[in-house]
Amino acid sequence: MDLTSKTILITGGGSGIGLELARQFVELGNTVVICGRDEGRLADATRQTGAQAIAGDVTVAEDQERILSGIQAQHGKLDMLINNAGVFLAYDFKDDPETMHKIESEIAINATAPLTLTRRALPLLERSAQPAVVFIGSGIAFVASPGTPVYSGTKALIHHCAQTLRHQLHPHGIKVFEAMPPVVDTDMANVLKSENFKKMKPTDLVREIIAGLRSNQTEMLLGQSSQIKWMSRIAPAFLFRQFAKTEFH
Repeated sequence: MDLTSKTILITGGGSGIGLELARQFVELGNTVVICGRDEGRLADATRQTGAQAIAGDVTVAEDQERILSGIQAQHGKLDMLINNAGVFLAYDFKDDPETMHKIESEIAINATAPLTLTRRALPLLERSAQPAVVFIGSGIAFVASPGTPVYSGTKALIHHCAQTLRHQLHPHGIKVFEAMPPVVDTDMANVLKSENFKKMKPTDLVREIIAGLRSNQTEMLLGQSSQIKWMSRIAPAFLFRQFAKTEFH
């Protein structure tokens, strides 16, 4: 897959994996649009990367429409949508006073928003000669994480949906990719502490994602994610116990 002179939308592009995706795709000669809720963080990201920015909340339908309308008005098409925005929440399901809000928020950002934004983006993507949708999933899709009661479930949902959409959108010429990182060394993962899982650097992760896109690797098991998938099949109980040892702070 050619990765130059593309118009690319990256959700959650103001920090973490999204910021590094923006940086490396701009360096390859692409027009990159990032979106997110924090206007200050987006402004910093545009200065760091050379990307364009549109502030908006991808869980809000009107904001999705506005972001896509802005891209249509300025660029006329969209070559690649990278669904990267997400949250990682560790909490006690029974005793946390914010449990109800956290359930709704995590499902909205991690699961519902990527799918509804993808559906709304299809008319723009179909104008591209080489359209693609990328879901930033997680190796956690293959194992329930006891300390995060909803997160691994949202990533499992995205994993299954990515497989289904890959099949359904293939006749329309739209490729669907899923990148499944391990734990990545970003601010979002600062709460996680475990000797069992080594955090991957965002720069290395994005290099591997770009290599996978270039070689049309539709399902990318990155870093320790390949081990997690393998262990989930041969020793699921052992893998669950290892995740149960993870500490959050």
